[in-house]
Amino acid sequence: MIRRAGTRRHQADLRLGSYYRWVLTTALWPAEQTAGRVLDLGCHSGFWLHQQPGGDGTRVGCDLDLVAIYSDIQYVKCDGCWLPFATGSFDLCTAWDVLEHVPDDQAMLRELSRVLRPGSCARLSVPHKHIAAFPPFLTPWLHRRWQHSVRTGYTPSEIQSLARANGFAECRGIALKAPWFRSLYLAASLLWRISQPAGRRLIAAIARRDAAAGRGPKGLLFVELQKR
Repeated sequence: MIRRAGTRRHQADLRLGSYYRWVLTTALWPAEQTAGRVLDLGCHSGFWLHQQPGGDGTRVGCDLDLVAIYSDIQYVKCDGCWLPFATGSFDLCTAWDVLEHVPDDQAMLRELSRVLRPGSCARLSVPHKHIAAFPPFLTPWLHRRWQHSVRTGYTPSEIQSLARANGFAECRGIALKAPWFRSLYLAASLLWRISQPAGRRLIAAIARRDAAAGRGPKGLLFVELQKR
């Protein structure tokens, strides 16, 4: 049984990256009424799931390092390569900045495909393989900060090949330049620690600008994978 943290921990356990990805994914995939069962792999506290529009379905958050905060989420501690769910259990699966940390990335994609019902989709984010901070000398620090010990990221063609080899029929990728995030990450991290309300305002502005900044390498990949 997963014990829930007190409500005072909601703000303390919200990560800068989780907030940025929520604002950015909302801009990329405008929210619709969530129907059916949704699985978020690597959910941590479940912030992204909690922010999704209501519906009649179930929200399930999985992680090896769970912080159970929200009462509307079913938390499951598990490995993403061995999901304890029946085949075809979910209508949508998400994994935001998770795949690059998994040694057996093919196993994780196979599991996501297995637990999705036919015709449904998974949405992922990963760093571009050639992501670069600005100024460039901060890039090694960025990889250490984000714990990129397995791999630094993927190219769009690598993601497409992985997806098609592991149960997905179609891969639609958005390669964002994300210039504001790459340039202001250090400053935003410091502000986030000092004042999270101010940090949220800055991160929201950065995410919206990045969503409008266009496509290109050295940034972030957001991918929608359609199951066969």
